[in-house]
Amino acid sequence: MAPRRQPHRPLSIDGSHWRADGQPKVRFSDRTDALRAADDRCKESGAELGVYRCDFCGGWHMGKRSGRQPD
Repeated sequence: MAPRRQPHRPLSIDGSHWRADGQPKVRFSDRTDALRAADDRCKESGAELGVYRCDFCGGWHMGKRSGRQPD
C-alpha cells in the first residue's frame, strides 16, 4: 500500500497554521471565541486544549496544552 500523502501546504504560510494531521487550524478572531471552542471540544472528546495568540496572523488558535502560556 502506498504511503498516505500529506495535503500540499503553501510555503508562504507559517507552520503554526497547520494541525498535526495536515489540515489548517481554525482562526478565531478573539480569545473568548477560542476558549469557547476549546471548552466545547473538551466536552465532546475529553481533549484539553489551550488557546494562544498567533504571532503570524494575530488571531487565536487552539492547541495542546504543552507548557505554552495563554495570553
